[in-house]
Amino acid sequence: MREAKKLLCAVVFLFAIAFVCQAHTGFCGAQIEGKVNINTATEDQISILPGVGPKLASEVVNYRKINGDFKEVEEIKNVNGVGDKKFEKMKDFIAVEGDTTITSTKVAKGEKVKKGDMK
Repeated sequence: MREAKKLLCAVVFLFAIAFVCQAHTGFCGAQIEGKVNINTATEDQISILPGVGPKLASEVVNYRKINGDFKEVEEIKNVNGVGDKKFEKMKDFIAVEGDTTITSTKVAKGEKVKKGDMK
């Protein structure tokens, strides 16, 4: 019983150290530049948008297939999963015409990231 407690303490200690080390060397987010044309972009391109993952990107593409092209960027709020808060995060990076030029660069902890550039 005593050996089991020692082993458990050692395992917990090692996980704590690993967590702290990872936290200091990880990334805090992504800097996003460019625009996504939500009428022509792929799911992968849409998933770069702040607050958007693969599932929501798929919802956007499916909505577009069923309803046709978006006329205004605000129409993306009609997609299931996109509310006012999510729209506010992505609105500066979406367009309904032009090319998709979005890029995402990982930013190391400690680097400055402009407000609105976090994914």
